[in-house]
Amino acid sequence: MAKVTIQEDNLWKKYSKNSITVFYKGYFYSHSISEIVENISGQLIEDFKKIIQNIDGHFALVIVKKNLTIVAVDKIRSTPLFFTKIEDTFHIDNDPNRLSTNNKFINDINKDAALEISMSGYTIGNKTIYKKLHSLKAGELAIFNENSYEIYQYFKYFYNAKDSHFDYIDALSKLTIKIFKKMLDSIGGRQIVIPLSAGNDSRLVASILKELGATNVICYSYGLSGNFEVKTAKLIAEKLGYKWFFVPLSHKSEKIFYASDEYKNYLKFSETCSSVPFIQSLSTIKYLKESNFIDDDAVFINGNSGDFISGLHLNYLFKNDDEVTDLKIRKEAILNSIVKKHFSLWGQLSTTVNINKIKKSLWNEIEPQCGALTDDNDHAFYEYSEFIDRQSKYVVTGQRAYEFYGHEWRLPLWDNEYIDFWVQVPAKFKKNQSLYSDMLKKNNFANVWREEIPVNNKTITPKWIIPLRFLFKLPFALLGQKGKALWHEFEIIFFYYWMDNTRMMSTVSYWRVIKSIKKKPQNHVSWQVVDYLRNHNI
Repeated sequence: MAKVTIQEDNLWKKYSKNSITVFYKGYFYSHSISEIVENISGQLIEDFKKIIQNIDGHFALVIVKKNLTIVAVDKIRSTPLFFTKIEDTFHIDNDPNRLSTNNKFINDINKDAALEISMSGYTIGNKTIYKKLHSLKAGELAIFNENSYEIYQYFKYFYNAKDSHFDYIDALSKLTIKIFKKMLDSIGGRQIVIPLSAGNDSRLVASILKELGATNVICYSYGLSGNFEVKTAKLIAEKLGYKWFFVPLSHKSEKIFYASDEYKNYLKFSETCSSVPFIQSLSTIKYLKESNFIDDDAVFINGNSGDFISGLHLNYLFKNDDEVTDLKIRKEAILNSIVKKHFSLWGQLSTTVNINKIKKSLWNEIEPQCGALTDDNDHAFYEYSEFIDRQSKYVVTGQRAYEFYGHEWRLPLWDNEYIDFWVQVPAKFKKNQSLYSDMLKKNNFANVWREEIPVNNKTITPKWIIPLRFLFKLPFALLGQKGKALWHEFEIIFFYYWMDNTRMMSTVSYWRVIKSIKKKPQNHVSWQVVDYLRNHNI
């Protein structure tokens, strides 16, 4: 027996027809909610997977049909869902806080999940920090029938090779335009708000909207005055003819925000029990609303996660020798790449015992879904792991910031058709994002892709720190490769606090950062995971 405890609000809606009740959230391109209900009526359990798989959009669904309850998240888990069993009843909710207050599982900590969060900021697989609290992974649905349930993975992010003679650039160009047209149709005349940076992805969003004739668009950037992101973003917005706003962030302003009840409420609102909340740009949305720069029904569109889907993160894996044929060596190379990039928030935790635990957990998640290594699919194992864990649990949850302030969002670079395209792209076209970069340069959407507007031309701010940093770096340069590693640790402790353009380091004090020198922290998330686990009495 299952009981749905989801509460209707401005995000979650309820629809009932023909003895079927549906709780749903998100947006659908391919179906109306009534069409989804009609498709479900009278279907066998085996058909549910296909029905959910064919829905185009970003959504979460809970379908109650007599003694059967179906719970589904979309291909990227844009909205997580949770369930637990209390006595003989399964309780299903979008808010794990409500479930934890109704159950004693809050004292039953999953120590493996806690270690994973400590080292990366998120868990591996279906785990949450509580043993008896369960959550669906990206592309999963669960069917509850009386006292049992079964989970099905209806979508798997894994390499599926296309014909080698396929014209990838032409196909990607046409598909990109198609996806944005579809998105614009769903938004109508509402205002579009774009967080614009110096990278490829947000520039693609802004430039193709201009190419397609969207006019009710504003862009904004934030952080330290004069940082490289701001300079480039302003240049792009001016060239496109879009209004652009700069939201200045100081340590003082951000410290006040991170100490506020509003921030604490956001942490509760965005709780998943499987990752730390994504907090970047949160205060900037508050600023934009209070300054009346954005409409009440404005829709936010960001560039998540063009860098991942186009292959940038694979550069960690590509550093390995691709001529190696020994399967054990290749497996270790994949796992070492994942651990090095994502499980290094605290150097002191990178012990042999902990790393072996993480690798075992990663492989137990990867192998059943990915099968055997072949001649050309090493990158698929890496991508599957990052997609199912970091991207869908941590990065995508950044959309909660828009929802917290009452706004809808769209993720065109996580569109179903985009995902289906990119999983067919061979590794050679993802190396250094070659296909993605070539497509952008060839199309030159809205004429902002030429060399006069650089991509991620990073510079150091504030200016006063440049000579100071140079003087301290000189002794490390004399120590060769060892010196580079030592300098990286030293820089994070003494300079990163002041150089962080996003000001997320303001969540901790500078004195607390300095005291952490022997623990080898990596970035602001290092301290965030400590506070997150502490708040859960872990």
